[in-house]
Amino acid sequence: MNPFLYLLLLFFLVGCAGSPPKPVLPQGEYRPINKVAVPAQTDVFHFAYEGDIGGALSALKGVTPQLTVLPAIGTPVPLAVRIRLQATMLADALHAIDAQGGTVADVVRTTTTAHIEHPVFLRYKAPTDVAPGTRKRKKPQ
Repeated sequence: MNPFLYLLLLFFLVGCAGSPPKPVLPQGEYRPINKVAVPAQTDVFHFAYEGDIGGALSALKGVTPQLTVLPAIGTPVPLAVRIRLQATMLADALHAIDAQGGTVADVVRTTTTAHIEHPVFLRYKAPTDVAPGTRKRKKPQ
């Protein structure tokens, strides 16, 4: 035979040996790729609270479970707050509680603890002994 035919036969055999394997047949339940398996989690919620500022963060935790409420710092002072927020986010709700705290309490969101998700706490401000409208200290009686 012609050596050219041997060479051609060799090329065909080598070409088949280097071809990729057949794809694996799918097994199990059919699931379309455009179907969402888990619904998207939204960070928008409604929040309404009326009562003492000390319970506002606990009420907010009832709406957003990922919030971790730490114990308050300072001497608790009763302060009535009323918050009604529609389609709000966590940062906006914390800001609204902080704004109603005024000169009595601050809402502190700390980022120093890596193992706790969204840690917040109330820090009650110490009463000052400065007379209103002046820069002088009150004289002790």
